[in-house]
Amino acid sequence: MNMKKQAIPIPNSSEQNQHADLDEQARYWIVRLVSKEMSQRELEDLEAWLAEHESHAAAFARERALWQDLDMVAEGPASRPMPAAGMRPKPLQKRPRLSRRRLVRALPLALTASFIALFYGPVLLLEMQSDFRTAAGETRSIALSDGSTVMLDSASAIAVDMQGRNRTIRLLEGRAWFDVRHESRPFLVEAMDGVTRDIGTAFEVMEQDDSVQVSVTEGAVEVQGRARGAAHLLEAGERARYSDSDVVPLPSRPVSAMASWRKGELLLNQQPVEDAIQQIARYRAAPVWLWGDFDDLPTVSGVFLISRPDEALATIARMRSLERVELPGGALLLRPKEK
Repeated sequence: MNMKKQAIPIPNSSEQNQHADLDEQARYWIVRLVSKEMSQRELEDLEAWLAEHESHAAAFARERALWQDLDMVAEGPASRPMPAAGMRPKPLQKRPRLSRRRLVRALPLALTASFIALFYGPVLLLEMQSDFRTAAGETRSIALSDGSTVMLDSASAIAVDMQGRNRTIRLLEGRAWFDVRHESRPFLVEAMDGVTRDIGTAFEVMEQDDSVQVSVTEGAVEVQGRARGAAHLLEAGERARYSDSDVVPLPSRPVSAMASWRKGELLLNQQPVEDAIQQIARYRAAPVWLWGDFDDLPTVSGVFLISRPDEALATIARMRSLERVELPGGALLLRPKEK
């Protein structure tokens, strides 16, 4: 039986160029959004560009999905290993010159590799370093080999080492609550070059921007900051923060209000609007971008469900008269309404 071969449609060069142009435009708008330096006119131009054609919104969603978390900055590549003692390095070989045609063909691949290293590098590094990790919107309870319990909040990661003289947990990202089972070996939580040592307790450790916050829900802990100076004792209901400076005490809170995310709730008590939005946004898979000045807005108090972050953000937007701009790919832009 004779079968006719069906021609496979191949996009012509003009279609490919148009697709590439849209991706480049979408990439430009994402960079402008992340810079937080967009003018009112630029924001209106973005909204008009997205509404102009469905292919624009699709390109924007594609680029946002590729870049993942646009706030992350990759570390530089690791330096090459030095030759061992007594070994002579291999002589440098003269590299062949690239023709213009080969260079032009290789350039898109190089740019793609650069983007992957820049935006996926931190994710891959975190994946390799961590023993336990949660995705955005996920919380997880983990039973450690010594009988202790760790609960990870959304978008958090830890590395666990139970083999040495110390039981050491490294908080790599996000926040975690620890309920420690006591034994002869110390239980240590390392975060941003500081250390929290258990003295018979349950406590929370949270990375926030360039600082670490420790809250004690039961018993006591000793906290040493990056400088590793004198240890600061914290008891139930007490909190402290450390960064580049020494450990700084924070106002105490009722134990019932600490680490409320473990119960599926987020308790906000007179939080600045920007901080409140950032706390809720950690439970969304897509990013939330803030644009404008939030400093003069009244603070936010309330109880919000972490399983419904969009409802919580919509409530805060209504409470504080914020404008919500929904972007392709689930991204959200919030800004104060103009008076």
